[in-house]
Amino acid sequence: MVRKIFNHLKSEWYKYLFEIVGIILGILIAYNLDEWSGARKNKKKEIQILKEFKRGLSGDLAEMHGYISAHEYSILSGKVILNVIKDNLPYHDSLDVYFAHTHTFSTFTGNVSPIEQLKNTDLAIVSNDTLRLKIMGMYDEVYNRIRKVEVAITRDYEQLRDFDRLYFEAYDVDQISTSKSMPRPPWGTMRPIRFTELKTNPEYAALLRARISNQTGLLRIHYYPAEKELNNLLNQIDREIERLE
Repeated sequence: MVRKIFNHLKSEWYKYLFEIVGIILGILIAYNLDEWSGARKNKKKEIQILKEFKRGLSGDLAEMHGYISAHEYSILSGKVILNVIKDNLPYHDSLDVYFAHTHTFSTFTGNVSPIEQLKNTDLAIVSNDTLRLKIMGMYDEVYNRIRKVEVAITRDYEQLRDFDRLYFEAYDVDQISTSKSMPRPPWGTMRPIRFTELKTNPEYAALLRARISNQTGLLRIHYYPAEKELNNLLNQIDREIERLE
């Protein structure tokens, strides 16, 4: 019996070999198809996540542009008022818009939903290691540093508000600025009611100088570099999306 089976296998061995090879090839093809399908799904998900990052970071960049302009106006306004104080110049209603701009402060938020979503799934879905680390660094390091420094600017603003009760009327949201070089801020203008006393108050001038220093540091050390990094990061994301698609 065993000999018959052996002789049969010996005479028909090529058929069984083809069957075994066919089974192995079928398994390999199924495995590769599954791998290909999984890779395709991951790539599609990666592209979707990168596009979400692009939308979020583009919004952050627009927010940052707005704050940069606001602080630049505030710094210029502080310098104008300090020159008025130094030269003991008379009051003019064009100064109202400059007084208002000195009250600028920023609370950069940043759209954190894309990075939180990525952290809740799998960080490795972004296959480009360099790009993934730069995205995480932007949210975890750059944004956090900006928020910490903004605390000092807000503290200056709160101190400046102490002078409002003594030397200024309430914000006037309807007054049209008479200044030809400075746009009116959204919160209106500020008209001083005791201008001479304000000019001679050394604490007010000292606070304006401190604000100018802090705001300049915020722009030069944090906002300007972050703006450049955001632009570079968005360009890298665009290139990566193009490569994946």
